[in-house]
Amino acid sequence: MSNFFMYCCVVLFFLIGVLHVYAAIIFRRNKEKYNQFVSEYQQAGLPLDLTTRVSGFMGFYANYQKLAFFIRLYRGVKMRFSKKEYVKQEAYDFVQKQPHEKINWMLELLNFYKVIYLLTAVFAVFLVVFSYILN
Repeated sequence: MSNFFMYCCVVLFFLIGVLHVYAAIIFRRNKEKYNQFVSEYQQAGLPLDLTTRVSGFMGFYANYQKLAFFIRLYRGVKMRFSKKEYVKQEAYDFVQKQPHEKINWMLELLNFYKVIYLLTAVFAVFLVVFSYILN
């Protein structure tokens, strides 16, 4: 039984690493589209949230955060800039009016990241089981 959990941990560890690299490659291929989208968003006079601004300086480590703000706008999730200030309706309207082709790659990549994070949670559970219960 312990061998099963050990091998699963090893496989999941490498699988998660490979999937992160693949996700980074997908983002890099679409980086120009992302930059163009952000540029158009800002030219419309709409502000970026702090997380999206900071993630721009973090390279591929924060690709999820770069996309999450825009996808939440696309899905209509109510967000705040501060305790008292909500994101303006114009931001939601801008993102939701974009052609599906322009935002589709972001949706797919964000969903791919969710799969990676689910596998990471499974890896953590397997690691705990292997480390504490079986040894």
